[in-house]
Amino acid sequence: MVKTVDLKEATNNLQKLLEEITEEDNQYIIKSNGQNIAVLLSYNDYQDFTAYQKRKERSKKRFFEIVDQIRERNKDVPYEQIEKDVAQAVAEVKQMELEKLQNQ
Repeated sequence: MVKTVDLKEATNNLQKLLEEITEEDNQYIIKSNGQNIAVLLSYNDYQDFTAYQKRKERSKKRFFEIVDQIRERNKDVPYEQIEKDVAQAVAEVKQMELEKLQNQ
């Protein structure tokens, strides 16, 4: 559960908050002067977050590698033809999705 706590309260009750984070799987947003300034979470949650960030970065990198490959393969294809092919592919995917919905 995500809770919000003021910086002064967090400072005064750090041991209690740490126990809640580890034993009850709570997370805390720490505020100062009405502004969110930090997050207090368990080490496991931190590991999950950093693993997610790494996967996201790898996926982003792979996406742009694929985009570059597509650009290279189509460097001699006129832009108008690419637009036409993309529009056709989008229409086909939409039709397939519509058929899936109708068959449910």
